[in-house]
Amino acid sequence: MTRPSLFSRLDRGLELLLYYLSALLMIALTGVILYAVAARYLFNNAPAWSEEVPRVIFLWVTYLAIAVAVRRGQSLKVTLIIDRFAPVPKLLLELFMHAAIFVMLGYLIWFNVPVIELNSQTKMLASQWSDAVRYWPLTVGCVLMGLYQVRLLLKTIEEFRQGSAKS
Repeated sequence: MTRPSLFSRLDRGLELLLYYLSALLMIALTGVILYAVAARYLFNNAPAWSEEVPRVIFLWVTYLAIAVAVRRGQSLKVTLIIDRFAPVPKLLLELFMHAAIFVMLGYLIWFNVPVIELNSQTKMLASQWSDAVRYWPLTVGCVLMGLYQVRLLLKTIEEFRQGSAKS
């Protein structure tokens, strides 16, 4: 039995970190919302941060969980038509789709960085957190999705090579 490479161990470790961090954030989100609802309706004293904090947690958990889904290849992909293509046109179409995803991720990061910089100068009213904390999840999530998209691209090429070798 071969020992997993350092890269595959780091890859798996990052996936588990993101998975459990997402789960922890979901638990935190549930707890914060339950606390805010109880404080509002049972004690008529909702915390001032009861709208800001859940929104920030929700953004972080969303983008981290999307990265985990991309890592696991669970993102939406309709293959009904693609699977009917011959190997080379199928490869070219899939390479085009990967390129389109990289362009989209780059676009999102490129235009989100100035938003982060602008909002890092202000604070949210109730929590006093930097406003940038609401915009970082998009950039972090896009970087993680980009890393995992590279894996999927390499997997696509490898599957093409294996299919060509069998022919």
